[in-house]
Amino acid sequence: MPARDKVKTPVQHLSAQKLFERFSLESRNRSIEKILKTQKDLPKVSREKLELIRALKPPFKRFHGTKVPLPWFPFWLWRTQCSDKFGYLTPKAVRTATKLPFNATTRSLLQQLGHFMADPARAAGNDSTIPAGYTYFGQFVDHDITLDIASNLDAEQEATAINNMRSPSLDLDNVYGSGPALHPYLYLFPNSGPPTAIKMLLGTNQNMGGGGPGSAGGSGPMGTPTNSDVPRMPGTNTAVIGDPRNDENLIISQFQHAMLKLHNQIVDALLAAGFTGDVFLQAKRTVTWNYQWAVVHDFLKRVCGATRVDTALASVTAAPNSAFAMPVEFAVAAYRFGHSMVRDFYWINQAQIQASLADVFAFNRNPLLPVFSNWVVDFNAFFDTGFAAAVHNKAKKIDSTLAPGLDTLPGFTGLMAMLATRNLLRGAALGLPSGQGVAGHFGVAPLTAAQLKQGLSAEETALLDSAGGVLLTKTPLWYYVLREAAVLHNGDQLGPVGGRIVAETFVRILKRDPDSFLNAATPFTPSLPSATPGNFTVADLLNVARVTVP
Repeated sequence: MPARDKVKTPVQHLSAQKLFERFSLESRNRSIEKILKTQKDLPKVSREKLELIRALKPPFKRFHGTKVPLPWFPFWLWRTQCSDKFGYLTPKAVRTATKLPFNATTRSLLQQLGHFMADPARAAGNDSTIPAGYTYFGQFVDHDITLDIASNLDAEQEATAINNMRSPSLDLDNVYGSGPALHPYLYLFPNSGPPTAIKMLLGTNQNMGGGGPGSAGGSGPMGTPTNSDVPRMPGTNTAVIGDPRNDENLIISQFQHAMLKLHNQIVDALLAAGFTGDVFLQAKRTVTWNYQWAVVHDFLKRVCGATRVDTALASVTAAPNSAFAMPVEFAVAAYRFGHSMVRDFYWINQAQIQASLADVFAFNRNPLLPVFSNWVVDFNAFFDTGFAAAVHNKAKKIDSTLAPGLDTLPGFTGLMAMLATRNLLRGAALGLPSGQGVAGHFGVAPLTAAQLKQGLSAEETALLDSAGGVLLTKTPLWYYVLREAAVLHNGDQLGPVGGRIVAETFVRILKRDPDSFLNAATPFTPSLPSATPGNFTVADLLNVARVTVP
């Protein structure tokens, strides 16, 4: 056979010296300069975005209000016609007729109102009847369904132009990510037994002594937790989880850990039962459906009222896979009621009996990571689990007062005032209808001016009366929802406007999801262990996950 000619590659024609020159740092830099001269189409990053991007770093982990460039995300999340967007619940005519004008006067009024809501000189407010854990469960649920990284505070903007970077489904993508095939780093694959018996990875704790729940039903000494943290990257301690926002503070991070353990408990139960099918898929469905049930029949009924939730279940229609845009009346206003429920101090466990809100953030950041064993949360103090705890933390009332402790968070300055002001300005920029407008749309009597001002300081009342009383006739929807809860329900649940927005949005989310428990082929009733057979609460979830016992 004739000999084959040897084909030389381009680099084989170059001497070693030429190769060094071709791939030198100077050559690299010259090539980049050439690229920058020809490629000028990528958007500039504004000064505001640069500051917000810096806040993503592990020392701060500040995600609220963060804006990052859309091209950082996969194109299918924001470029295609199938990408999820925000939208509106109310008709355009209602919004146009009732929204605040977006001008300098309105911005000034809203900034002053935000200052009053966040004034550290105000009392922190009274406790509600709601266990404090629901504040953070609500945050966890929010991170399952919404992520806005593009809305604007400085100019009017249509919600339909803003991408929702989370799937608008209660599918626990903040736990499971895109699944073990695409996000294997979230998972622990079995070394033996069924290959589908895939568990969630857990983290470890720094040994600092006893923490978490007490023994003997909660009243005895604490153990020393060893695996009660989310998994973290070595060196940076960045959480390896489905949504980084679930590592924003100690309490939500510990709840994320509980969800990981819940999945693992269900996997163990399936193996013990000799299940021969897809263990991972069955475990995920079991976790997801019971979580969804708890959202509807525990969380929503607490914060919206059982009657409003039952009415939404009976009246809301949404076919599986039907079109949906996350309404900003929900995402930017009504569902932000949880900001007012934050406490200044929490009983974390028997060792941390008066942890400040600043501590709740600090003990979830370097150099205090992985989570110290003596800072592991005793969830018996946050939910009605049935196990003993020396203190049962209650959420603050749903009203127009934010916790003063929000002004003392690590690496933050003026967050509390900014949070309130940003919420108000974002609503105005998106052209949200007023509280009165939504009340009229729902056919319910709006709050009177006297009700809106009930119990407020003379200074805040004077602000509401100023500029012709525009804030009393076109009340910002978020502020209206908070005042409605405070005046009509003593801050223990949402009122007829806020409660209906929240309840109907969640029911629509579930009804349009072909995989939700509401669309089960056989009507779903929880059968996992629970305090009340046939029901399943967040407390039951934590008990099944076994994070309420040492």
